[in-house]
Amino acid sequence: MMPKRPIYLFAIVALVVAIVAGCGKRKREFTREAWSFGDGLVYPNREVILDDLLEKHKLVGLNHYKVMQLLGTPQDKDTVKFRYSYQIVNDGVDYNPKKNPVYRKDLVLYFSNDSVVTKKEVIEKNKKFK
Repeated sequence: MMPKRPIYLFAIVALVVAIVAGCGKRKREFTREAWSFGDGLVYPNREVILDDLLEKHKLVGLNHYKVMQLLGTPQDKDTVKFRYSYQIVNDGVDYNPKKNPVYRKDLVLYFSNDSVVTKKEVIEKNKKFK
C-alpha cells in the first residue's frame, strides 16, 4: 500500500501555488489614491485597477479639470495634438535599455479644442533594442 503522506503534501503545495498565482494580477477597485501611488517612475497599482477605471468611470465627455481631479497630472502631454498619456506599465525602456524586448502600456486621452475628452485608448508597445 502506497503511503498517503506524499499525496497530501503534493496537494497542499499545489493549492498554495494556485493561490499565489491567482493573487498576482487580481483586479482591484479604482481609487484616486491607488492610481497616484508610485515613485514617479513606477506605478504598481495602475495595471490592476485600469479595468475598473475604464468600466466604472466615464472618461469620454469629461473636461480637463475633471480629468485632473480623477487621474492627476499625466506622465506625458502633447499640447499640439491635445493628448494626455498616463503610464500603466513601463518595464524598463527608459531605465534599462539592455532589456530586450521592453514592454510599455499607457492610457491615452484625446481632447477636443474646448478641453473635453473625445477618445480614450490603451496603447501597448514592445520595443526592441539593437
